[in-house]
Amino acid sequence: MTGRILGAVLAGGRSSRFGSDKALALLDRRSLLDHVVDALSDQVDTVVVCGRARAKRLCLPDRPHPDLGPLGGLAAALRYGVDHGYGAVVSVGCDTPILPADLVLRLQCAGPVSVLRDLPISGLWPTALSPVLDRFIIEKPSRAMRAWAESVEAIAIDLPQPIANINTMRDLRRLERAA
Repeated sequence: MTGRILGAVLAGGRSSRFGSDKALALLDRRSLLDHVVDALSDQVDTVVVCGRARAKRLCLPDRPHPDLGPLGGLAAALRYGVDHGYGAVVSVGCDTPILPADLVLRLQCAGPVSVLRDLPISGLWPTALSPVLDRFIIEKPSRAMRAWAESVEAIAIDLPQPIANINTMRDLRRLERAA
């Protein structure tokens, strides 16, 4: 894949299982969002935060409207990528604070559209998919990333070690103890 890569941290969820805004939850005195942005920044040309009104970074509102889950954030990132000359978007969730240093490379090696099998919110998406995702959001009742990934025949890959995904306060405490 040629061209610049935009990193998109999808951070617009409701955090209902977590009980509070998990993007702002602290791990080692830093927010999960900051951990993810920093980990992704070394692997892409620019990072945006999707689905948040306020953050220390460039923020994009969900597209075409709020409350679409990760797909709304991805749609915003793909449109931003098209408008600003990026060839692809790499998406990750704000609840994955420890990313492999070679995540983007592994996704690129798998193919032009690829996702993590166990965490399809993490994926590589050509910006040319922007209008396709817009149509998918309008026409399909499913808001699941897995359904979207399957619809565009994304290649699912496994990592040697799974990425910690923080969904509950218990997950966060377990990660703190492991670190």
